[in-house]
Amino acid sequence: MGVVRNLFGDNEYNKKPSDEDHRLLEKIEVMPGLQLSRALAAHWMDIERTRLPYIKIEATPATSLSLLQSSFGYYPALPKGFPYPTDAEGKFLYPLAQIRCSDLPPLAGFPASGYLQFYISGGDAYGLDFNDGQSQKNFRVLFFEEEEVHEHETNFDFLALGDTDSYNVPLYTPHTLSFQQLDDYVGVADIRFGRHEAFFMTIKEEHSAIADELEEEMWKAFQGSGHKIGGYAYFTQWDPRDDEGPVKDYILLFQMDTDAEIMWGDAGVGNFFIAPEDLAKKDFSRVLYNWDCG
Repeated sequence: MGVVRNLFGDNEYNKKPSDEDHRLLEKIEVMPGLQLSRALAAHWMDIERTRLPYIKIEATPATSLSLLQSSFGYYPALPKGFPYPTDAEGKFLYPLAQIRCSDLPPLAGFPASGYLQFYISGGDAYGLDFNDGQSQKNFRVLFFEEEEVHEHETNFDFLALGDTDSYNVPLYTPHTLSFQQLDDYVGVADIRFGRHEAFFMTIKEEHSAIADELEEEMWKAFQGSGHKIGGYAYFTQWDPRDDEGPVKDYILLFQMDTDAEIMWGDAGVGNFFIAPEDLAKKDFSRVLYNWDCG
């Protein structure tokens, strides 16, 4: 929320809201399922230009899953004989998520088939190296084509997924997944929000008396939260992609948020980012991993 606050300012110079200001806070529908205040709706064309298609992930706790389906916190589809991934100490990584790409609605740049898998280490840091988010020593991102897992491992007795003494991880209950393609807008927590600064400064100048209310509205409407593939990323603190750094153009590959059954630290969120050219090559060796919490 700090980025938004920086753009809108602290508004100590605000005038008392007028009757017209209050009218501008009335909600109207700009598209099915999305209502905005009249003040923001007047800039809907500018907001629409920020549109990014993404895939929403609905995660439901389940007791009976298949190794070959999309899942959170369940045994993966590994080619027969492929060594199970381990961390820097040789301990088995936790199978955070598996995406069977043929389950996904079409999304430009993302694989249409194959298995995309995310693994993390147990422990307080969940496998994150705070000095190098791309060092896959304590997390791993793997991808296998469908034909590679026709013959797959079936014995995972060495993993104790439900044993909290073995793994300190964001979830302990397996989840089945479903997918829906939607559109993301603005992304107030995402680094790309700053690239729309001129537009939002205009809103601030037009409506300084209600800037705080508009800030809160935008945060609720366009924060980018939830389980997802693609679109804008959500953070409880800040985006690790520096606008001047080597990962500034990385896109969101996968995001797992906190919900009723999943908890990243103190209600945080986990993100994985990738260079578009690496995604096109199905090269997941340079993925940037991050998680934060409040």
